[in-house]
Amino acid sequence: MQLNDYLAINVFHFFLIFARLSVVFMLMPGVSAGYIPVRLRLMLAVMITILVLPIVQDTLPLQPDTPAEMVKLFVIEVIIGGFIGGLIQIIMAALDVAGHMMSMAIGLMNAFIDDPVQDEQSAILIGFLNLVALALIFIIGLHHVMIMAIVDSYNLFQVATPLFSEDMLSMIVALLVQTFHMAIRLAAPLVVFELIFQVTSGILSRLSPQLNVFFVVLPAKIMLGVSILMIVLPTLMLTFMTYMDNNLHALLTPR
Repeated sequence: MQLNDYLAINVFHFFLIFARLSVVFMLMPGVSAGYIPVRLRLMLAVMITILVLPIVQDTLPLQPDTPAEMVKLFVIEVIIGGFIGGLIQIIMAALDVAGHMMSMAIGLMNAFIDDPVQDEQSAILIGFLNLVALALIFIIGLHHVMIMAIVDSYNLFQVATPLFSEDMLSMIVALLVQTFHMAIRLAAPLVVFELIFQVTSGILSRLSPQLNVFFVVLPAKIMLGVSILMIVLPTLMLTFMTYMDNNLHALLTPR
């Protein structure tokens, strides 16, 4: 597009696309973090909107004659944006659940830290996994796939068409189940370690009743747990990135 084409942009179409994209960027990993200035997020959403507008402009409806119809279109776009952003957050929730299970397994559940990704206090292990995942998302280019999924959503959720509320709810439920299963897979090594360690500690307490097993084994439990985590971390993050990539491509090519 030339400069004259950008100057002739339909303002209604611009804000219609911006309504969907702005909500997605409010929930997109990394961009939605609390340490990202609001102005920067706004500028990013505006720039992506300008780039997306020529691609989907032919599929957008004309401006309605009544304010009520216009408000209805904007509300639907906000709902669709929240749905897409919510799906991405559900995928990321696998790390939170897995981190919670791992923290309980190795005894670090009470060690809290300010999580810059979630913008809240969380267990130190959860914050660590979120930071590693966020860095890998931008290193391997998964944020491009997220933006592609946003653009491709106009083929699935066309503007001014009824929402597939039942299908949307079914997709959310199915993704929640997959996310929980993935969290169990990610935390499995440390959960197995916790089971073996507790059985061993129980046998040790029976063999030496006078020994305060809790104070003796807790440091060893933390050291062994962190060591196992460092060993399995590459495989763990590779599994999660593959899971995230598959689900994002499922948004690009819905069945």
